[in-house]
Amino acid sequence: MRDAKPARDVLFVASSGHELGHLGIDTFIERRPRLVPDAKAWIHLGANIGAAQGPGNNLQASDDGMEAMMAEAMTDAGLRIDRRLPRGVVPRGEAENVHRGGGRYVSIIGNNDLFHNTIDRGVDAVDLNVIERFARTFARVATSLASA
Repeated sequence: MRDAKPARDVLFVASSGHELGHLGIDTFIERRPRLVPDAKAWIHLGANIGAAQGPGNNLQASDDGMEAMMAEAMTDAGLRIDRRLPRGVVPRGEAENVHRGGGRYVSIIGNNDLFHNTIDRGVDAVDLNVIERFARTFARVATSLASA
């Protein structure tokens, strides 16, 4: 992102407390009350992206433009989109907080039977090639949003 010389500030947030009602992102947002509605966009990297097994990827977006941008980047990277959340439906994961706060977002959440399971780790649970393609995809979308 630094090398892209973005036109605007870019914040990276890693929050804990997902299992406790999104405690971490709630606290982050409460301390920055204008951040959700004023941000150009939010990108949510949800649970189980890059899972080695499972029924696939869920694309959640606040609007058609955000969905199209992510869908094009995913398709170009050879990543599947198995489900798309209909407009107006509250998304899963921390994208819910952005949705409820009136922010613009795109979110990918994977599905995996091992979610929140102690054996959800290592090469049997994660496909490193898929993770690498997701990293390139998210970098492409973030750079585009930060430069526009």
